[in-house]
Amino acid sequence: MFTDEMQNLLRIVVLSGGASAERDVSLESGRNVASALMERGHRVELIDPRETPLDTISADTHIILPMLHGTGGEDGVLQRQLDSLGILWLGSSAVASELTFNKIATRKVLMDAGLPVPPGVALSRLSSSALIHEAARCVGFPLVVKPAEQGSSVGISIVQRKEDLDRAVHAASQWGSRFLIEQYIPGREITVPVIGDCVFPAVEIIPAGSWYDYKAKYLDETTRYSVAPVDLPANLNEIVLKACRVSGVGGVSRTDLRLDPSGRCWILEINTIPGMTSHSLVPMSARALGLSVGELFEQLLLRRLGRVSAVSWERKPAKNAA
Repeated sequence: MFTDEMQNLLRIVVLSGGASAERDVSLESGRNVASALMERGHRVELIDPRETPLDTISADTHIILPMLHGTGGEDGVLQRQLDSLGILWLGSSAVASELTFNKIATRKVLMDAGLPVPPGVALSRLSSSALIHEAARCVGFPLVVKPAEQGSSVGISIVQRKEDLDRAVHAASQWGSRFLIEQYIPGREITVPVIGDCVFPAVEIIPAGSWYDYKAKYLDETTRYSVAPVDLPANLNEIVLKACRVSGVGGVSRTDLRLDPSGRCWILEINTIPGMTSHSLVPMSARALGLSVGELFEQLLLRRLGRVSAVSWERKPAKNAA
């Protein structure tokens, strides 16, 4: 705890649950963060917006910490509701959240900034079969089909053969009217947290299966992780920071990338409320800097409230480079 303990004890509301496809993950993230902050001595109330209206949050709450993943949590809807409450909250703005939740819009912003994204085509479920198959032919197999607006690998398929394309498009279309067909990038799967303007150590993900799907993320104990792995591109931190800045994200974010066999980075997506479960990647990265989840969020919340002017990790930058 900080020098003036009583001054820095907080009344915090942690939001988790919601009604998205990522509800279970969100509930675990919320429980973990709430428990970690209570261990630091703070008074924490855990609220599920699906069950409790946000306007019932006590006005004497110091700050709100959203741990809602997916639709209604990361897409700007929650953020606009929080803005109307008049209580400080931590995280990316409504505009940045809406942008980064939409993979099609994010691609355009990143491409316009000269940042690398996999070649791909945006389509809708109203697109003709002929158009979809022509787009897939132009992108080339293997390819990835993903909903425009989902997280946690929900609705994503890796398609090796054209015979499997229709099934993948149908799966993606269950989660929204628009979807992406992108070139599959072979190679290493890397994720990089950014906390404020500070890049944290990268985490390499090594799933036992063919890719890092929902099962590998949250259920499979054989998925392996390497924190601050070797032989990363020298410009990795620069790419990730620029992606976050042009997208306008703040607070805690996590950028997912692939490194192809030549070592080139390709940005897959930016997560504005990354998971904080027992399998999650930001806590792994923070531990490499000697930070627990409780310490991480305590310092962020205190700085958001203006009670501290700096956080400890700004003096210990990550070294995500060869």
